[in-house]
Amino acid sequence: MQVVRHLERRSLSIAKPILTMGNFDGIHRGHRALLHRVVQEAKAKGGSSVILTFEPHPLQVLAPAHVPQMILTHKDKLRILQSCGVDLVIIQRFDSAFAGIEAGEFVQRYLVDCIKVHKVCVGKDFGFGKGKRGRVEDLIRWGAEKGFEVGIVERLELEGIRVSSSHIRKLIEVGEVDRVPRFLGRYHFVSGRVAKGHQRGRNLGFPTANIAARTELIPSDGIYATFLELEGRRWPSVTSIGRNPTFGDGPRTIESYIFDFQGDLYGRRVRLFFVQRIREERKFSSPDLLVEEIKRDIASAQKILSAVPASELPGLKACLA
Repeated sequence: MQVVRHLERRSLSIAKPILTMGNFDGIHRGHRALLHRVVQEAKAKGGSSVILTFEPHPLQVLAPAHVPQMILTHKDKLRILQSCGVDLVIIQRFDSAFAGIEAGEFVQRYLVDCIKVHKVCVGKDFGFGKGKRGRVEDLIRWGAEKGFEVGIVERLELEGIRVSSSHIRKLIEVGEVDRVPRFLGRYHFVSGRVAKGHQRGRNLGFPTANIAARTELIPSDGIYATFLELEGRRWPSVTSIGRNPTFGDGPRTIESYIFDFQGDLYGRRVRLFFVQRIREERKFSSPDLLVEEIKRDIASAQKILSAVPASELPGLKACLA
């Protein structure tokens, strides 16, 4: 997969670009339906599947106080796009100047002059240009005038709920991670490095990996059944998110006890996949009582994780039609 940054007034040479555009945070099932359409049409037409996305998130420029926490890091988003079979990702700088471009100018300057688009595929409620005043009807009209096709993909609804990044964020924020795969198409994961912690878990007999997350969106405080992925291998684990109230509230941490693991994880890059919340975080009156609760948490996590079918094991190659 090729990555191009910041079009400005560049003119690209792309074979029959079949394009879609948006932020694609999470790359949920609705996004993947759109991506699948683009990839398959590009293959059928002997063209190239092209994604036009924006950095930073537009709300960081337009309404900084309302910027959501991102489901994916930028690097993870690119990895998943690659796994979907996308040929080219264009990452366009979103700043105040770009935000001020009217819809018609955006179509001419970027889609026609820079990309020379052959077909654009978007959702039926897609908005673009300054103030998102450009509508799908405008895109269809300009396409007819300027020589490109427009394909419309119906929005996806599951359980009577529209599949959206905002709905998925809400589920993660309240710890309902077991409901996330229905909409996201995979377990939510957090990427980061294992860092030095207070080693309280080791002193209690349960050494934990303290994960310094790069992913912005962390589930709510509590105890979770998880898989920790290291270099392509996934290890069942139980994870605590919170401030360790039994030892006095400290900074918020993500600590995973990995079953049957031997080795040094310090400094290693890992991904932590959240399968199900076991309980809320609680303060215990003594370390001994905490140890007994940890044993029960481990038993609960083992039962939950052993019931996960192999076909549903987490991973980045989850871009299915």
